[in-house]
Amino acid sequence: MQSFPRHAVLLVAVGSLFAAGYHGQDRSLDEYQKQQDKLSRETSLVGKVKVLIKISELDLNEASQRVKKGELLEADRFLKRYAESITQTSKILKDSNRNAQKNPSGFKDFEMGLRKQLRKLADLKLSYSFDQQETINQAITTAESAKEQMFQAIFGPENASRRKDRNDQTEKGKQEPH
Repeated sequence: MQSFPRHAVLLVAVGSLFAAGYHGQDRSLDEYQKQQDKLSRETSLVGKVKVLIKISELDLNEASQRVKKGELLEADRFLKRYAESITQTSKILKDSNRNAQKNPSGFKDFEMGLRKQLRKLADLKLSYSFDQQETINQAITTAESAKEQMFQAIFGPENASRRKDRNDQTEKGKQEPH
């Protein structure tokens, strides 16, 4: 008779953990939908960019959770959605025809967000086997390209090329034996 209460407590505990897992997924889905709704209502360029940054972070976090669970195919779905958000944000900023050097709001937010997200993507990539890296490599390439575009828009192409030349020289210095 004593085992019945133990089993009941165990069943309740397992049920609670199971429900909490689904509640967490529901919460992230709700937050994603909330941000999508906010995006459709947003009229300002900077507001749209900030919402899209949040959406891309939600996708990246969801992909990270899926990777931790070993669900790489499901993670790839979120990485594709992440890349679409990055592309959309980049297009909105490019189509705005704003001078990012005089009014960098939105451009800087996006560039800083991308730097943070690229570090997360690099960490995630370590969880993928070599033959499963195509989608995460595409996401990284999309984010790096957008980050470079934002850097050029903010600081001008002439300064971006100097930065690239300096990085190339630094890489050559690392490769040469001393």
